[in-house]
Amino acid sequence: MTLLSFPNRLRVVDWRTLPPERVEALYSAEADRWARLDWDTTTQWQEVERGRRFGTTAGFAVLDEHGEIIGWTFYQIRSRVLQVGVFDAASEPVTIALVDKLLSEQTLAFVDSITFFALTDAPALTPALRNKGLQVERYWYLSRDLSRSAPPDLNDIRRWRFEDIQATAELFGRSYKGASDSRPFAPGGTADEWAEYVNRLTRGFGCGTLMPEASLCVPSGPNYLVGAALVTKISESTAHLAQLVVDPQFQARRLGAQLLEMAAAAAARQGCRRLTLIVGGSNRRARSVYETARFHATGSFVAAGVFNRADQLASRRPARS
Repeated sequence: MTLLSFPNRLRVVDWRTLPPERVEALYSAEADRWARLDWDTTTQWQEVERGRRFGTTAGFAVLDEHGEIIGWTFYQIRSRVLQVGVFDAASEPVTIALVDKLLSEQTLAFVDSITFFALTDAPALTPALRNKGLQVERYWYLSRDLSRSAPPDLNDIRRWRFEDIQATAELFGRSYKGASDSRPFAPGGTADEWAEYVNRLTRGFGCGTLMPEASLCVPSGPNYLVGAALVTKISESTAHLAQLVVDPQFQARRLGAQLLEMAAAAAARQGCRRLTLIVGGSNRRARSVYETARFHATGSFVAAGVFNRADQLASRRPARS
């Protein structure tokens, strides 16, 4: 355990050493927060606990002078990328203690890039992350009632298929140009990153389970897409627009708005009563589309990161012998 010199004598401990019942309480509280966004995260916490037990997922908890947990975070390191998925802190000193431990020299010795994306309102988190050299952006969680959804009549839009994975990854690469430190997916913008991201999005469970009946695309020749809407199911009655992407050359044709309405109508036909999505605060074009489509904010996330910035990380790494 590490003793930090804050007034209330906070202790930062390895999260993996906590008794299972205490960790379960953390999962339960976090699941309740996600449930308020109509998101069932049961499967995700089972995966996190499996990683905790087998040592593939690490983390820290902050204890007060009475031994109560007043903050925690967990992370994974994959291919020298630090991926942070939860960050909860009760006060500014707790936030600083967790960030200092999470981005310590010991951790950064094994890291080239950092990706931080968490549903959190931790006090003073943004300045704490920026102080460590990370770029920070707020992402908004939007929701819309599906009771009035009616699809437009467009014959050139079809259902998305798993055979479209490569064409979808290429579409993402054209639409999200270059690297982005704060983007929580494919921060380097490479072809391999986009392929991995689309596979994870459509075959995994981290962003819900893919709804093939509501996921759509716009083909333009063999193995080429100019638009795609990938929809997942995140609870019994809620669908999630995991990605809505339109080729830059087609963005002035309202294709994104048409894809959105067709996906919403398809999700409604599958029994979903609500459609949600996440959009970056700096993405004004997309936010305008969603506001026009009657989405409203119900929560927010903090996204932060640094991609292959050796000059920013080197000063925090221990010297190599």
